[in-house]
Order: sequence, then structure tokens, then C-alpha cells
Amino acid sequence: MSYTVSVVITTFNRPQELQEALDGVFAQIVKPLEVIVVNDASSLPYEDVIEKFSGHDNFIYKYLETSSGANKARNIGVDTAKGDVIAFLDDDDIWLPDYLLEHMKAYDEGADAVVSGYQNMGKEDEVYVQQSHVIEADVLRTGNQYCGMSGFSIQRELALKERFDETLPNGQDWDMYVRLHQLGYKVANIPKPIFLYRFMNMDGIGAKVAKMSPEQAVVRLRSADKHRAFLGEENYRKRIAAQLLVYLPLKQQKMDWIKKSVQLAGIRITMAHIAKVTFKKLRQKG
Repeated sequence: MSYTVSVVITTFNRPQELQEALDGVFAQIVKPLEVIVVNDASSLPYEDVIEKFSGHDNFIYKYLETSSGANKARNIGVDTAKGDVIAFLDDDDIWLPDYLLEHMKAYDEGADAVVSGYQNMGKEDEVYVQQSHVIEADVLRTGNQYCGMSGFSIQRELALKERFDETLPNGQDWDMYVRLHQLGYKVANIPKPIFLYRFMNMDGIGAKVAKMSPEQAVVRLRSADKHRAFLGEENYRKRIAAQLLVYLPLKQQKMDWIKKSVQLAGIRITMAHIAKVTFKKLRQKG
């Protein structure tokens, strides 16, 4: 079967990064039916980017007057799309030229949705790939070990039915994968690094979380709370600790974050998480 693909890119205050992402989209071996950019009420100017790509007949630009978050923007993209498959891309990541080609192979083999491996942008020798050819429950219970939205695509009819949860401020990728798995859909995994992921973008999630207080960050635990039964109590507590202690070196009042993790996840799991992260950093240095 020959599938048509709609690309949905959500963007917020990253015009230069968006231009790089779009360059990667228009360099694909498999050409998309349309490229939809949903701007979530950015305050920075995008005129130069729009002018560069508006000459493409399949380029669609939508500006939201009120910022509603990435999940709302993605759902608007889903409602706009006309392709058989919708492939999502964050504005600061870049697809390699064979990205859509690899995804289309998975749909030809019967996939309902697809995730894929990636490389660390700027440190391309750092590769993040799961070897299984479908997502697995045991892996999902350890958190999102697959990819973010830039590695995800889904059949449009399914996307219209299983929409992004707009109540979640984060973890929307993992939430989607868990829901699709529990509902019995085939979510294929491509065990190859076919896109570049921009780690630690300092105007991105890491910088925002680093400025929060532990109390403000509790809202970021909603996806874990939502799937507590799926996770099981041990994995639930591990996920709570991981989410509270992520980017810890960047945070002020580090002990307050550790105390909050002890309160919600327990001292054993909190200390185990800190030890695991510390050992990993020492191993990378040595």
C-alpha cells in the first residue's frame, strides 16, 4: 500500500531551529503530502522562516493567538492533516533523509503507529535505540526508553480517535505509547537512529524545570499518576523519583528536590536513583 504523509511540527519561540527542522523535512527521500507548522502563540518573529518555505505548495502555517501548550497544538495539527499517516516533529529536532522512508516500511508491514531510534545532535556517536521491533510493556514500565514526539508517527484515523491528552504538561509521548499498547494497537519500533535529538536545549524543558520549585513540579507527575496501575507500585515510585530529580545539577535548593522525592517515592528508591545517575556519569567520564 502507498501511504501519504502529513508532517505536523509544533513550534514556540524557536524560528531558527524550526528552519533547520524544515530543511530536514524537505530533504526527505519520501516526500510528504503536506507540512503543517502550528505556532503556539510565539512572541518571536517567524516571517523569514515562513517566507523561505511558503513557496512550497504543501506548506501550511497556522498561528495560534493564545498559547495552549504542545498537546493542543498537536491536536490542531491532527485536525488539519489529510494524509493517511501523521508524522510529528518538534521544532528543535532534525530528521535524517531516510526518516519517512523507514516509517513507511513499517506501515507496509502492518503498523498502526511507529517509534524510532535517534542520535544526540552534536554528539552523533551517542545513539539511543531499542532493539525490539515493537514497543514492549516491560520497557514502557521503566519510562520512555523509545523516543520523543520527533520519532513518532501514527495512522491519521487512529490519531483522530486517540488524541493527545491536553491535561498533561509533559510525558505526552509516553502516555500515548502506553495507551496505544494497552488498547492492543501495533506500535512498531525502528531499531535505527534516524533522527537527531537536541538534548538540553536551554530554552527548553530542562531550563524550565530547573527554575521550578518542587511544589510547582508536582504537576509534571500527572502522566505517572494516570498510569499508576500499569506501572505497578515499584515502577511508579521509580518514575516519580526520576521525574523529580531530572536535571538536578541545574537546580537550586537541591536538597528540597531530594526531600520531595523521598516524600513521594520513598528514601530507598530516591537514593537508588541518585546512585544510578552518579555511577553513570562517573562511567562516562572514566
